[in-house]
Amino acid sequence: MPAGDETFVQPAYFVRECGRCGLLFRTPTLSQAALDRYYAKVDFREWEIAGFFPPERCVLRILRELPPGSAILDFGCSSGRLLAPLTESYDCYGVEVNAAAATEAVRKGIKVLSDAELDTAGAPMFRAIILVDLFEHLSRPLELLNKLSQRLTDNGLLLIATGNGDATACRRDPALFWYFRNLQHLCMMTRKHAEFICERLRLRLERWVELRHYDLSLREKTVQILQNFLFWQFRRRTWMSRFVLRFLPGMRELKSGRLAPNYNCSRDHIVAVFYK
Repeated sequence: MPAGDETFVQPAYFVRECGRCGLLFRTPTLSQAALDRYYAKVDFREWEIAGFFPPERCVLRILRELPPGSAILDFGCSSGRLLAPLTESYDCYGVEVNAAAATEAVRKGIKVLSDAELDTAGAPMFRAIILVDLFEHLSRPLELLNKLSQRLTDNGLLLIATGNGDATACRRDPALFWYFRNLQHLCMMTRKHAEFICERLRLRLERWVELRHYDLSLREKTVQILQNFLFWQFRRRTWMSRFVLRFLPGMRELKSGRLAPNYNCSRDHIVAVFYK
């Protein structure tokens, strides 16, 4: 995957599940140094859209329940697109490692903090801290969540929007699932891991909302469901695949079974809301 003047390549990998905490994680991954270079160089506009994805709309609805003037931190805020609509009513902060994206966030009224500034004794306390499409990029998620939870006010919320490791489509074979095919995605949350976070950080899980990441048309969903069904028929070498489907035209890629077709039409994302 190119970023700036460098190309990053994900080696062959497995996806494992921690028996203790329930986290799904990919191994091996790129080194942290390589990932840091990638995030510094990548064009943040690759993830920009005109509106909002379904998990983002859910996050905004929850944030608008907070009292006006509340301080909100978007950790991994990119260009500040998500909090931009809230800047007139809320005190909006962000943390972003990509310099170009951080500059754009400042233009939208986000007060961008560095990691070092967030760690200082005088750093702001927040009524809400959000990680939207960020958790999956973390190599040590609990370590970061522990640091962030200490910046929450009493009754503050930690809000995480990320992939749902319990989704049926993921559980068939996590290594083939579309979410883990993204070079930057290192882990996926499960309900068990959310409960582990509560236990370790003394938080309580108030909401667990399952939803799709993308808005898809009926046609797009139908095509994905059909392709996914056919792929798993061939993958499992069912009677239908061996004696019927293999003779149909256009089945060559699905018969090879090397790469699962894109399947993001299920409720494969969650918005988890933790209260302090």
